[in-house]
Amino acid sequence: MKAFQVRKPEMMEREGVIHHDTKGNCGMIDRFSGRRPLRYRCLQGAFWLAERCSWRYRLDVAGLERQAREITGRQFQGTVHRPRLERLVASIRDEAALNALGRVAAAGTIVRMLVTRLCMEEIWGGPEPTTADLLHPARPPIFIVGMPRTGTTALHKLLAADPAARTLPLWEAAFPVMVPTRDAARRTAAARQAAAVHTFTQMKRVAPELSGIHELDPFGADECHWLLVNTVADYIFHVRWRVPEYERFLAGLAESEWDSIYREYLGTLRLLDGGQTDRHWVFKHPVHAPRIGTLARLVPDAIFVQTYRDVGEVVGSFCSLVSTMRGISSDTVDPRGDGADTLRLLARFAGESEAAAARVEDRVVRIHYKTLLADPLAVIRKIYERAGIAWTSAGAAAMTGWLAEHPQDRHGRHRYSLEQFGLDDRHVRSACAAYDAQERTLAAARSA
Repeated sequence: MKAFQVRKPEMMEREGVIHHDTKGNCGMIDRFSGRRPLRYRCLQGAFWLAERCSWRYRLDVAGLERQAREITGRQFQGTVHRPRLERLVASIRDEAALNALGRVAAAGTIVRMLVTRLCMEEIWGGPEPTTADLLHPARPPIFIVGMPRTGTTALHKLLAADPAARTLPLWEAAFPVMVPTRDAARRTAAARQAAAVHTFTQMKRVAPELSGIHELDPFGADECHWLLVNTVADYIFHVRWRVPEYERFLAGLAESEWDSIYREYLGTLRLLDGGQTDRHWVFKHPVHAPRIGTLARLVPDAIFVQTYRDVGEVVGSFCSLVSTMRGISSDTVDPRGDGADTLRLLARFAGESEAAAARVEDRVVRIHYKTLLADPLAVIRKIYERAGIAWTSAGAAAMTGWLAEHPQDRHGRHRYSLEQFGLDDRHVRSACAAYDAQERTLAAARSA
């Protein structure tokens, strides 16, 4: 049976899926008419029925908070998260065009976030952490903050291979405190690991094409966006759902609000740190890039690694990931729409990221994607030198072993094009001009 695939616009136009207005503009779109995997169709039917039998699967703020309170047995101690939650839920409900599977999955995701938030409020003794509750690492942490699809995942995994590094395995990031169930063992590591294995195994089964774009390993190092989402302030939601109104809301947040958001993020990291002061933390999340200044202030010895790649390849690859992820939870196919709003987001990120990095230039390491591919260990040594981390034979051996076991494109080559998403190279470079200029400078330096 054929798995879901995003079809090219010209193919969908022939099939009557894409329609045009009287001016010839590509518009939205019809329902996905291809064949889903059998497992997906079975889940879709089950969730359609579940929505009609229980209030628990509705995208309703009051109902979602009620579930989180019932699971934890606790009350929210503040409402700082609620404006963000209300905007997110409304945007998902009104703009994302989710199917039954998508709506139920979105409700489950939000309940998990709220459960974690309630647990953290219990630990902090209030709605927000105090300064004492924040992560205060004994060694300089490394934040990989490059744009999506610029080699950040490979760099993160490589840095994580060093026995001296402390990273967040996916299971710990997704379930940092407890599984959102009423099971007595729900806070144990074993329960949280089992929940992660189940969650991401199901995701691979309903969207097998995802493995060729972004691998999900429950026990491997993963992005810390899983922690940032618990603040209900993370652009990662853009990848999963069409939520433009929520994104506009986040873009309007003041620096003081971002400061509060990142204090919550660092408050969760303090819990997970576990006193492992003999190891240096390695984090990765592209969304941190515009907020380098916030992190630099809250974590004074942090080092930031900015990765660069030809901006046309960055945008095309990220659009492909976005369309694939959105296709898991929606039957609506809109590659041109996905391309337009993804470029809009990346253009803002590119400008804000370059400006933020320039303000703390002495703490930023800039790496070109091709340099990383050509000599990855030399790149790591450069990062370690800037951070003051010792280069050891054990670390070098572990990284060399990881490289041998993880050749590029082992899951198949990721194919995409800008045209597939209604974009062209000139427009992309103009929208991301500051990033493009920096990338070209690094590329020229490589060739010199």
